[in-house]
Amino acid sequence: MIHEKIFQLKSGREVKVVVKSYFLHDSPQRDTDCEILIREPKEKYFRTPIGVNHPQYWKMKRSSAQQAKVLLMEYSGITQRQINQAISEFNRILSYPPTHIGFQYESELV
Repeated sequence: MIHEKIFQLKSGREVKVVVKSYFLHDSPQRDTDCEILIREPKEKYFRTPIGVNHPQYWKMKRSSAQQAKVLLMEYSGITQRQINQAISEFNRILSYPPTHIGFQYESELV
């Protein structure tokens, strides 16, 4: 399942937090992962905060996965509190019981 939340920063930049959840093999537990994307006011599409041409790209590639996520969060301008908010919304959505939406026709087709 995927949940996306967009935050508008004071600078005008928009930050999209994409929360993804995967079920682990042979286990009822799931693994949750976050992706951070940004869009400047004049840009049309979201992109990663640190691309190949960014001065901190190789620093991010050499660091551990946890350090790389902290670096991405720092350069995007989003706070840990906002990321936690997106994750808690995602978990709230998962906790709702599944619903079945069906259609019933009152009259028969001729």
